[in-house]
Amino acid sequence: MMKRILKIVMLIMLAAPLMAIANPINLSFNRGGINQMSYSYDSNTGTYKFTTSGVDPYVYLSALTRSLADDEFMLSFEYLSPTGINDFRIYFGNNYAESRARSFGALEATSVWKEHQVNLYSSKVDFGWGKSGQNMRFDLGTQSGKTISIRNVIISTGTDEDRAAYLRKQNLNLHLAEYLEKSYPCSVDNVDVSSSTITIQGTVPAGGQYKLVEITPYGDVTEDTEFEWSEDISDEHFSIQVLRNASRRGFRYDRLLSKWAIVDASGETPVLASHAHYADEVKAKASPREMPLKGKKGLGGFFMNAFLSDLDDLGIQSVTINVVCNQIISTTPGQFGNAEEYKFGGKTYYINMSSIANYDNTFKECYKRGIVTSAILLFTPTSPDTWTTKALCHPEYSAGYYTMPNMTTPEGVNTYAAIINYLANRYKSATYGRINHWIMHNEVDMGSEWTNMGAQPVNIYLDTYVKSMRLVYNIVRQYDQNAAVLGSYTHSWTQNSDGAGYNSKNMLEITRKYSVCEGDFWWGVAYHPYPQDLTKPCFWKDDTSSTYAMSSPYCTFKNLEVVNAWVLTPANLYRGETKRILFLSENGTNSPDYSATQLTNQAAGACWAWKKVKRLTGIDGMQWHNWFDNRQEFGLRIGLRRFGDDESEPHGRKPVWFVWQAADTDQEDAVFAPYLRTIGVASWNRIFHGSLTPVEDVPLDETADGPVRFFTLDGTLVGSTREGLRPGVYIARQGGRSRKVLVR
Repeated sequence: MMKRILKIVMLIMLAAPLMAIANPINLSFNRGGINQMSYSYDSNTGTYKFTTSGVDPYVYLSALTRSLADDEFMLSFEYLSPTGINDFRIYFGNNYAESRARSFGALEATSVWKEHQVNLYSSKVDFGWGKSGQNMRFDLGTQSGKTISIRNVIISTGTDEDRAAYLRKQNLNLHLAEYLEKSYPCSVDNVDVSSSTITIQGTVPAGGQYKLVEITPYGDVTEDTEFEWSEDISDEHFSIQVLRNASRRGFRYDRLLSKWAIVDASGETPVLASHAHYADEVKAKASPREMPLKGKKGLGGFFMNAFLSDLDDLGIQSVTINVVCNQIISTTPGQFGNAEEYKFGGKTYYINMSSIANYDNTFKECYKRGIVTSAILLFTPTSPDTWTTKALCHPEYSAGYYTMPNMTTPEGVNTYAAIINYLANRYKSATYGRINHWIMHNEVDMGSEWTNMGAQPVNIYLDTYVKSMRLVYNIVRQYDQNAAVLGSYTHSWTQNSDGAGYNSKNMLEITRKYSVCEGDFWWGVAYHPYPQDLTKPCFWKDDTSSTYAMSSPYCTFKNLEVVNAWVLTPANLYRGETKRILFLSENGTNSPDYSATQLTNQAAGACWAWKKVKRLTGIDGMQWHNWFDNRQEFGLRIGLRRFGDDESEPHGRKPVWFVWQAADTDQEDAVFAPYLRTIGVASWNRIFHGSLTPVEDVPLDETADGPVRFFTLDGTLVGSTREGLRPGVYIARQGGRSRKVLVR
C-alpha cells in the first residue's frame, strides 16, 4: 500500500506546473566517441556531417552542463539527409544498456534542412535521466553508406499537454499491473458463444448492486466507466443471454470479440468488481481433421520458388509463411487489379486476389505433403489503400519494419477481424491449403523494430498484444479447433531489449497472467534462439551470457534447456494439464563469409541445435531460418543455400544444408560426427545440461547390487561410472533401482 501511495505522490509532483528555465541547453557531439561512421565538422555553421560505415553507427553527445528542470524535455535539431536514416535511437547514459534505449522512428530523406523534435519526457522519468554530467548517444540506423548532417542540437521546455499524456499512460500501466494481481469479489465463470447468442454465467455476493458489462477490444478494462452494453444482475449465480451480433458505431459487430466483466454499480461511478472473461466455447463453423506434426525438422520463411524439391530432399515437416495482412485488403473497389468483394461486419472490403492466389499455391504445396504451416501475421506501416493504412496501423507507431495492429478504434478492429475471418475460412482444408497455427506478429520483446506501437510501458504493450491474440484466436477457432496462436519472441530471456520489462520471460509471464485472469486459451510460444551475437556462429564458446538458469540473460542454441524448462513447468501448462506448443520458429547460425572455416562453424552450430531440439521434450519443432542467404538481412548469411547472386555458386547448397538433410535420418550420426571436433566435445551427450532439473545429490554406492549405468533424462546410455560425465542430471540404474543423480 505504501509503495502505491508513493507512486501516486510522485505522479502528482510530476504533474505540478514548474517554472521554466528560459535558456535552452546546447549540445555538441563528442568527436572522440564515434562508432562505424566517418565525420566532418564545419566550424562556421556548426554542422556535423556523418557517413555510416557499418550496421551499428553511433555517436556520443557532450554531457549536460547542468541538471534539467522538470519542464525541459523537448529535444530538437536540424538535419539534412539525402538517404534518410531507418531508425533513430537514443541511449540515455551514463549506462548504455539496451534497457536504457528508445527508438524515435525513422528520419526521412530530405535534401533541405528540416527541424526534428523528440519528446524526452517519459525517458527522463523512466531512466532518471537529466542530471548534470549525464549524456546521450545517438544511434543512426542499422545501415552502412547513409549520410546525415546535423546542427543546432538543443533541449528546451515542453508543454503541459505532453506531460499530462505521459501521466495518463503511467496510470494505465499501473492499473493494468494491479488488475492482473488483484482478487475481486465477483467472477464471470463461463462464456458460451453459439451461432446467434452468447450466454454469460457468473457469481456475485448477495445484497450488492452489480451489473454485467461488455468490454470491446477498443475499450480499456481498468479505465472504462461507460460501456457499449450493461445489464443488472439479479441473482447471486446468474446466467444472462445476449444476441451475438449488435449494431455498433456503424458496424455489425460480432460480440464474439468482446470480454465480459462485472462492475459494482452502487455508487455514482461503476467500479470494476471482477476480471473480464473471454469466450470459453465457440460454436464451430467447420471442424477439419487434426494434422499431426510428423517430426521436429522445419523450414522458416517458406515461399514458392524453383527449389521446392528441398521440401522433400530435406524431409521438412513444418514451415512458417509470412502473411502481410494489410496488403491483401482495401476499402477502394479499384485499388487492386484483381479484386474480390468481401462483406464483413456490415462493411464492404476488397480482397487482393493476386496475392491470395500466391498464398493458395503456397499453402496447397505444403498441405499435399502433410507439412504443418504457421502463418506469421504481419502489418506494415503502409499499404496500397490509405484508409486501410489508417485503420490498421497503430496510432502511436513511430518506427520499425512492422506495426502493432490498431486495436483502439471500431474501424481498426472490424478491418482486422475481416482479414482474419477471410484467411481462417479459406485456409482450413485441401481446397486452398491449411493454416495450422498463427504466429502473432514478430519479436514483440523488440517491439520498437518488429511490432511497433511507439514507446509504451510494458503492461500497456502486452495488453494490446493479448487483445490481438484473442481476436485472432476467437475467430480462428470457429474454423479449426486444433489451431493455436503463438507469441513471437527474441533470444533476450531476461535481458531487456526495448525498455523495462521488454524481455521474453517477463512477457510470457504477463501473458500467462492474462490467461489465469481472463480465461485460458490455446496459445503457445514461437521462440527465436539465435546466438547472442547473430554474426558469430560459435555460440558454444561466444554466448557467455547464456547460462543454465531460469534467470539467464539470453536463451540461445547454447542453453535451450531454459525455454524447454519454462514450457514444461506445471504453472505454464494450458488449463494446468497440457503442454503448450513451443516452436523455434526463426533461428539459424551465420557464416560470416563462404570460407571453409566459417561454413564449417555454421554447420557445427546446426548439429548442436538439432541434437538439443531432438531430445528436449518441450520443443515441438524448429524451423531453420533462412532458406536462402538474403541480402536484406543486415549482412547475415544464415541460409541453408548461398545468395542467389553469388558469383561462384548462386543458390548453392552450403554444408549446413547437408546437416539439415541428415537430421532425423539414419545418416545423422555419420554426417554430424566430424563437427564434434569443431565444437570440441567427444560426444553429443556432452552438450546437455541438467541444472534446471531440481534433484538432490544422492550418494551412490557403485559396488552394491551390481554395476551402475548412467542414462540421460531422455533415456540415452552415456556410461557406467560417474567419471568423465559432464556435470548435469542423470538417471542412475543399479540393481533394478533408478534414481536421479546430480553429477557435479
